[in-house]
Amino acid sequence: MSSPEESGVPIAGPVRFRLFKPVSAVKLRDHPGSSLRSPTETLVEIPEDVIVELEGAPANSGLSTILWDGDAFSVFYEDLKENGSVG
Repeated sequence: MSSPEESGVPIAGPVRFRLFKPVSAVKLRDHPGSSLRSPTETLVEIPEDVIVELEGAPANSGLSTILWDGDAFSVFYEDLKENGSVG
């Protein structure tokens, strides 16, 4: 039996966006011993021309968790689509 990669079926990996405009984001804080994160009071602007990685699927609220520069942030998925491209 061949692996999906050998049979030509693409393996889904993380979704990455290259930003061509800055995106506002809220920094998230890890909870030791838990996979959940909570928002902090820190609002940052993720600059243009960087690559961010989408973690999971967008929530019903429209918010998404992204990874950038070693930290997790909450952003509006719509902002990612409008200010970046998948790739």
